[in-house]
Amino acid sequence: MNKFLLVLAMLMSVQAVFGDASVTKQDSVAELIEKSGVKLQIEKMPEMLEQQLAMMERQGGPMPPRMRQRFRDAAFKSHDPKLLLPRVTAGVAEAIPPEDRREILKFLDSPLGRKVIAAENAMVSNEAMDKLEKEGPALMEKLMKDNARLALIQSLDKATRATDMATDLNIATALATEYGLISQSNMPQKPSFEQLRSAYEQRRLPIRMQMAQVVLTGMAMSYRDLSNEELAGYLAFANSPVGKQYFLGISRVINRVLVDAAADLGKALSDADKGAI
Repeated sequence: MNKFLLVLAMLMSVQAVFGDASVTKQDSVAELIEKSGVKLQIEKMPEMLEQQLAMMERQGGPMPPRMRQRFRDAAFKSHDPKLLLPRVTAGVAEAIPPEDRREILKFLDSPLGRKVIAAENAMVSNEAMDKLEKEGPALMEKLMKDNARLALIQSLDKATRATDMATDLNIATALATEYGLISQSNMPQKPSFEQLRSAYEQRRLPIRMQMAQVVLTGMAMSYRDLSNEELAGYLAFANSPVGKQYFLGISRVINRVLVDAAADLGKALSDADKGAI
C-alpha cells in the first residue's frame, strides 16, 4: 500500500463539518461534500489513477508513450472532478434528507463532535502519514494488548464503513485503470466491463483485508488522544439511525459514481479506437 492510497483510505473516515443549519438544501449538501473530505477525495481521483497506472507499469512494463498519453487523457476526462462532483452532489442530496443533515449537525456541533473532527482532520497530511508509517507497528502492538480499545475501534470501523469505502475506492480505481488499458489493447478477445468488474469482485476479500489493516492502524493513531468514553459516544452516533443513513449513503454514492466513471473511461478509449479506423 503506497502512501497516496493510505492518505485516501484515511480520507474515507473523515467526517463532515457542516455550516449553519439555516442554509439551503443545496448549500448544505455542498458543505457536506466539501467538509467531509468527499470533495477532496474526488479531486484526488486523477492523481490516484496515475498512481494505479504507474503500479501496473512496474508490474507489467512501461506502456508505449502514445498509448500512455491516450490513457491518461481519457482517464482525466472521465474522472474530471468537475464531472464527478455534480453526480456526487445529486447522489448525496437524494441519499441524506435535510432532516438527517440537521441531526448530524447537532452531533458535529457538540464538544465531542468537534474533537473527533479535529482528530480525523489532523491525519490528512503527508506528515501524518509519515508518522503513521514509522509509529504504526508499535501502535498496533499496543492496541492488540488492549481488548476494550481494540473492540471500540473495530466497531467504529464497521459502523462508519471506513474499510468498506476504502475497499470500494481501491477496486474502482484499479478497475478503471485496467479496463482502460484493455480497451486500447490488441487483445483478440477483450473481456467486457461487467466481466472485468466481476473478476475484481471475486478478489474483494483479500483487498478488503489489506484495507482493514490500513484503516485500523490509521484510526488507532487518529483517535489516540480520545478516551474510551469519547469513542463510545462517537460509536453511539455512528450506530444511530441518522448515523447509519449518513455513512451508508455516502458509501453507496461514491461507489456508484466511480464505477460509472470506470465504464466511461473504457468506452472513451474504445470509441477513440473506432474513430481512428
